Amino acid sequence: MLLSQILLAGFIIAADLWQSSGKAAPGLFAPPAEGPSIRPYRPDLRPAEPGTPAMRPMPKALEFSLTDGTIDISGQIAEGDADRFLQWLDQTQPTASQVSLDSSGGSVSDALAIGRTIRSSGYDTVVKAGAVCMSACPYLLAGGVQRQAVEGAVVGVHQHYFGQNTILPAFMAIRDLQRAQAGVMDYLTEMGVDLRLMSLGLRTPPEEINVLTSGQMQDLGLTTSSPS
Repeated sequence: MLLSQILLAGFIIAADLWQSSGKAAPGLFAPPAEGPSIRPYRPDLRPAEPGTPAMRPMPKALEFSLTDGTIDISGQIAEGDADRFLQWLDQTQPTASQVSLDSSGGSVSDALAIGRTIRSSGYDTVVKAGAVCMSACPYLLAGGVQRQAVEGAVVGVHQHYFGQNTILPAFMAIRDLQRAQAGVMDYLTEMGVDLRLMSLGLRTPPEEINVLTSGQMQDLGLTTSSPS
């Protein structure tokens, strides 16, 4: 038992080091690493504009804007973005019914808080063609009252990253991880999303992403309408 705890704690620390090292990885649309839906994960990049070969940089923190009655959220989810989103809503007072997402993920706790804000505000959510919603971003998607991933969108999950870990005894690292995972489970239940979504993520290492099919998203309740 002690050995298994040490090994798990070692994995958590290794995942932190990977995230903080900035190590380059193959692009999102490189050949699958394992199985038809698993791809390398690049949180710093989004797909290229149509007709261009290169990937585009992903902002290091969320950016908020308003276009034709739609709130656009794009970028990596940085710590503090949930508070920044509330401040932006308070300052902007947008007349909107929908939130459009283009994010490679990031801070899980901020994603859950933003998702709750989206739900309490009565917004729908959408991932448009050419946009991504990966890692922690699907929790934003889940916050919508009505939820859609348009054909050509990329939605994917993998193992959670809950921030930097100090060198702790194995039982303490496992305890904190389990508490954080329980919080995610509570959130998904609150939003009406099947907990099997977590299983798909937990089977996928943090340096890879499990790209979900439209059928999977509807079956899990992550989306409420089919792609268009």
